[in-house]
Amino acid sequence: MLEHLSCRSQAVGVQGRHLYIAAGLTFVLSCYFLARHFYALQEVLTATVTPDPIPSIAAAEVVPVEASGLEVAETPPLPKGLPPLYSAYHDVELRLPQQDWTRTKPAPGEKFFFVAGHTRALGWGNAVQEHILNAYLAYKAGRSFVFGNFTWNDDGSLYSDYEGSGRIIPSQIPYSVLLRGPIVGESFTPGDDAPLAVSKDYFDHLCPKKVEFARQEVHANLTSPNSVAEITEKWASLLQNLDEPCVQSTLDSGPIYSHHDVWGVRTSLLDVWQDLKQSPFLTQFGWSPLVELAFDTNRDLFTASTEPYLSSTPFTSNAERYSPLPGLMVIHVRRGDYATHCRTLAMWSEDFVSVNAFPEMRDPFVVPPHEEWGNNTPENVEVYRRRCLPTIEEIVSKVAEVRAEPAARGVHRLYIMTNGDLEYIAELKDALHAAGDWEMISSSRDLVLSWEQKYVSHAVDLLVAQRAQVLLGNGFSTLTSNAVMMRLANGFPTDSTRFW
Repeated sequence: MLEHLSCRSQAVGVQGRHLYIAAGLTFVLSCYFLARHFYALQEVLTATVTPDPIPSIAAAEVVPVEASGLEVAETPPLPKGLPPLYSAYHDVELRLPQQDWTRTKPAPGEKFFFVAGHTRALGWGNAVQEHILNAYLAYKAGRSFVFGNFTWNDDGSLYSDYEGSGRIIPSQIPYSVLLRGPIVGESFTPGDDAPLAVSKDYFDHLCPKKVEFARQEVHANLTSPNSVAEITEKWASLLQNLDEPCVQSTLDSGPIYSHHDVWGVRTSLLDVWQDLKQSPFLTQFGWSPLVELAFDTNRDLFTASTEPYLSSTPFTSNAERYSPLPGLMVIHVRRGDYATHCRTLAMWSEDFVSVNAFPEMRDPFVVPPHEEWGNNTPENVEVYRRRCLPTIEEIVSKVAEVRAEPAARGVHRLYIMTNGDLEYIAELKDALHAAGDWEMISSSRDLVLSWEQKYVSHAVDLLVAQRAQVLLGNGFSTLTSNAVMMRLANGFPTDSTRFW
């Protein structure tokens, strides 16, 4: 690990940090969750729950047993080396205090909404941006948002082969593994009496029969099919005028907010942004204790600050908790699948995604003129390549350009958010060091992570990128756009966010 951490001044504390992690990470994580986040689970363990048991999940299950008084089965052993299934997090979601498992139907006045056609088999960046808008829609409709899992595969399997690469990942991950706040059923701020979010399992328990609406039918008469404000208003109006408590979109109609209609259209979020950024799903957006602990464990890579650890600080708000990290520049260097993906973007003349395309952002992208969808000229393909898959020389040049601007004054640490291999990262670090005086250059591959954190490391990267003094991102990436969304919502200057 240490040979890949490029630091001009050999940090004496790095070895000590690794020894500390090896000795104490598991203990700290366990204590923290029991003390701060698993209060409901503690009640179960101390037999303080009501006599009627509620469903639980064994480590080798995808869904819990029904709330019918069945005993919770013992957890069967799993083969070593497989990804975690995060069963304890699922259990906590089932024990949200607003969920009364003794009920067999919704209470008077209770109303729910679930997007059954939510994103599947796409990356975390795609899923979380959709998750935020789905929660926002339910909130505007005055209904409880029903949240499921971050889903790669919902065929009942425990594990999936990631894009046929041979890399095994969990088929589903509870959203509470990654997020905290009202978006996963926690309370709104005082004075906001909106109905709280509930888990998909509780929704299914109360609502074996549901009223369904197909996205295509609801969107049929939109005047602006790419307007998030109009899409949201159309669904909210429909849901507000229904007495039926149990409502969902149809599974086969796909996401309500699709890439084709929303995330890939540069104007789609403009008419809703001022309201969305003030909604609790951004102002009270937070990263889970698991993700924050990973940040705390590795924070000497990002900052020399002596501010209190996130893990020991009560949550207040997105903006207050995730303040800027002075002196840090984060660059998003996507490799792997982008070797072919960037060319695909060119073939279909794609634009920057989501908030990356807002008119006030620096380094705007102009889609080159094209004559045929699904094809493009070599010159246009090269335009996309430079903005999507820059060479090491182009990366070094752009970093130097951005670092020379006032927004980057005082920047002396560089963090590379990347899925590149170790050989490539080492070459990139050497080139960056040769071109500039950096106190430290580190990357995603240098993070010290627990087994559970390893499979949500992209969220750790996002937390770092969200807080960087300067972010140099990939405008075509939803991973970048989620960091940019949080930076804009939290009032970071627009000139502190740049693109290749």
